[in-house]
Amino acid sequence: MVDTIAIASGKGGVGKTSLAVNCAVKLCLDNKRVALLDADFGLANAHIMLDQKVSASISDLLDGTCKIDQVIHDTPSGLKLIPGGSGVLELMNIDSKKRWEVIKSLDHLETDIDFLFVDTPAGASDSSVEFAAACNKIIIVLVGEPTSFMDAYAFIKALNLEKNLESVSIVVNMAKGSDDARSSFNSFQKIVAQFLDIELSFLGWLPSSQVISNSILSRKPFVLNSKVNTHLNARLTEIANNIHNARSCKTNSIRFFDK
Repeated sequence: MVDTIAIASGKGGVGKTSLAVNCAVKLCLDNKRVALLDADFGLANAHIMLDQKVSASISDLLDGTCKIDQVIHDTPSGLKLIPGGSGVLELMNIDSKKRWEVIKSLDHLETDIDFLFVDTPAGASDSSVEFAAACNKIIIVLVGEPTSFMDAYAFIKALNLEKNLESVSIVVNMAKGSDDARSSFNSFQKIVAQFLDIELSFLGWLPSSQVISNSILSRKPFVLNSKVNTHLNARLTEIANNIHNARSCKTNSIRFFDK
């Protein structure tokens, strides 16, 4: 059974794609079979962080130009990348029929991979909610500031109301340390508990780091950098392990690899 994991956020700029890419590559380095779907159609950038020149993307699948096997790109780390279209305005708000077409197009990968990461669009758009709910685990990337809290809450509320979501996991990014990350999670958990009957679990945290910023600029996941300090690697390893062990959430949505 493929473990399907949505990496989502209420707002942009919180490190969602960086976390999705590095976690996916980390599991590849651990000899897992992993694919990453960049579902941020129209603004896709996972291929940039992986320094991959892609000849075809989801936009080509949806317009009938390519079949799904022509869209899947094998990267040097072993990760199978399914890139979204970049700069294609028509892809930024595709309808349900197109979203379901993408979800079902990956069925043939079920026996080839152990994990599917889905990098969803930031915010609470229909596409964000649909692709997140199609996974059996939903990870929200949070930073310790009010706008991030507000937007993450709005996204979780949309999932709860539209998809009957019962549980979600949190990763705190750009934290000053362990205590700061846990404090941010606890504060956010209190806000959610006041208004929604949803279980939140804390999966770990990443620091605000120049190493991470440089990795984005150099188009090389920091997990592939042999000079990255052990502290940063330990944080990513903890998150990857906790994602693997996190319990599946329940929604009323169509799912990836759902027979």
